[in-house]
Amino acid sequence: MQVATAQMKTADAVQTLDEIDSILSATLDVDDYVDVDSLKQSAQHPPFSRADLETPLPKPKLHQVPAEPQFNAPPPPTGLSKVFGKQKHAQETAAAQAQWSAQHQKWQDHVHRELPLTNAKLLEQHAAADAKRAKDLQAARAVYQTECAERERIVAETNERLDAFQKSLAASDPDAIVEYIGMVLGNSAYPAAFQVDYEYEFEAELGELIVTVVVPPPSAMPTVKSYRYVAKSDEITETVCSQKDQRDRYNGAVAAVAIRTLHEVFESDRDERIQTVSLVVQTETANPATGLNDVFPFVAAAADRKEFLRYDLRNVDPAETLAHMRSSVSKNAHGLKPISTASGIR
Repeated sequence: MQVATAQMKTADAVQTLDEIDSILSATLDVDDYVDVDSLKQSAQHPPFSRADLETPLPKPKLHQVPAEPQFNAPPPPTGLSKVFGKQKHAQETAAAQAQWSAQHQKWQDHVHRELPLTNAKLLEQHAAADAKRAKDLQAARAVYQTECAERERIVAETNERLDAFQKSLAASDPDAIVEYIGMVLGNSAYPAAFQVDYEYEFEAELGELIVTVVVPPPSAMPTVKSYRYVAKSDEITETVCSQKDQRDRYNGAVAAVAIRTLHEVFESDRDERIQTVSLVVQTETANPATGLNDVFPFVAAAADRKEFLRYDLRNVDPAETLAHMRSSVSKNAHGLKPISTASGIR
């Protein structure tokens, strides 16, 4: 069990490090263009939840008229009884007649008084229950229709805003361009262990996007590359990446973030409103010299659209690309060695 756990933890660690090492390549198969039309919605309504109320209640089963009692006269006397039993037979007949009369009277009372009242009550109860069902159905439909109307309203407002945004974007409105870039960068999925943040603005007169990318500090980077179960101590131990591997991975990730951001901006801007990008990649963490929170810029780069789009990013080393672009790059971002931005990016 412990061996399997160590193997799983190792697989997770390897995947995490691979994701950081693939920051640039991970975006190259992704089309960074945002189709605003695809963001428009149509209202999605759930099924009506009280469909059970739509079917009228079944009619009640009414009580039926029971069979009418029949008079059964005693059998006539035979043999000697014919001569000597006439009186007894007459008495038996009278008794049977009286019994039948009582039964028949009871039957008549049930048929003409009790039964109509019972059935009328059943029908009344059914009518009341079905009226309540209809009332509940009307109320439930009113709530459902109100909720549907609210969903329709929200969707209509959203689509109207998107229509207005599209018009502003088509007119190269600077605010719309900034909002669009926010969508693009917001869609950029980075590894969970290497989340980035952005600040950006657009200089309309120059057609220049100014971007600052904030990356995690070196101290937040994962350092474990594998786990091993030691049977003797019944413990899982970890193996940490060498200092060189940690340094190379972080410095490489910083360079990859710079090239990736430039790529995503230019690729997403099909209408070529952005001609140049001025980019800074930095981190924010405690300064080892003061213990105070500080900003450490690691990359300052400027890219021209036409020149940058010539590059085949599948075959580049991001650090070499930045050097080719004459960017200012920290010699050791992992060691929190900042670049100087006193003279600006260009």
